[in-house]
Amino acid sequence: MSIAAPGAKASVHVDYQNPAGSGNYSSAIKGSAGYGNPLTVPAGGTKAVLKADLESEHVRVGARDAGITVTY
Repeated sequence: MSIAAPGAKASVHVDYQNPAGSGNYSSAIKGSAGYGNPLTVPAGGTKAVLKADLESEHVRVGARDAGITVTY
């Protein structure tokens, strides 16, 4: 998954329902991935998140501070 912040720096959360259908959300990024959640994507920059680093393929992506583009 690639997350781009074309305008301004963005604070991006990647979550999933845990357990599925419960309405409870947890970080979808595995602790062993080596980067935190939320991710900081610099203005004009991108951040790659490997599918192998995700707890689930069904994720929710949200941003604070800026608009983002997500390619999955």
